[in-house]
Amino acid sequence: MARLLETEARLEEMLRRAREEAAALVTTAREAAAAREAALAAELDALSEQLEATIADERHRQERELVESARREALRFDQTSPEQIEALARYVVERVIGVEP
Repeated sequence: MARLLETEARLEEMLRRAREEAAALVTTAREAAAAREAALAAELDALSEQLEATIADERHRQERELVESARREALRFDQTSPEQIEALARYVVERVIGVEP
């Protein structure tokens, strides 16, 4: 009987240690998951900021290109001779009223 009680006490102690170890492992796993989640959130924030900056840079580049294109077109128009404008106007009017050039 004493041996049975001794075995039971050892098993209870082993069970207690196993539960403590399991609780410690769960705590460690939760902490690791929380740290990984925080790291991923920070990485996502950084990537979002980088994407926003890239989009802003691209938008500004396209705006500059559009302004430059408009400037070139305005210059080209300003350099059009009155004779060219008259010929173009005549062509448009003839097309509108159905006269073949």
